[in-house]
Amino acid sequence: MKKDNKSNALVFIIVCTLFTSLGQIFWKKGADNLVLDLFSLITNWNLILGFVFYALGLILLVKALKYGDLSFVYPFISLSFIWVGLLSYFFLNEPITLFKWIAIGVIVIGVGLIGYGGDNHAN
Repeated sequence: MKKDNKSNALVFIIVCTLFTSLGQIFWKKGADNLVLDLFSLITNWNLILGFVFYALGLILLVKALKYGDLSFVYPFISLSFIWVGLLSYFFLNEPITLFKWIAIGVIVIGVGLIGYGGDNHAN
């Protein structure tokens, strides 16, 4: 994989994970008002925005896969766990415990190692 293609893939996948995480936040907010009838579903703007963000994330994921190897791009989806933790803290007032901070650190280290290994440094 060429370096410029790898950079493109990385940008697309990072924005993809942000959009899908925003989608999850909106789904959570929409679930608070969830009523299972057609009119309520099509007027639940949080649910609709969640689907819009997920659709945008899907498009960006496909673009990322166009520019990068699957074995490089796909592990970066774990960044969603970081985004969701941070977004939940700011928008849903959910706490970030010490254990969650440690988990975020482990994810960052893991993604960093995958990115580093994607440059064939392991050879």
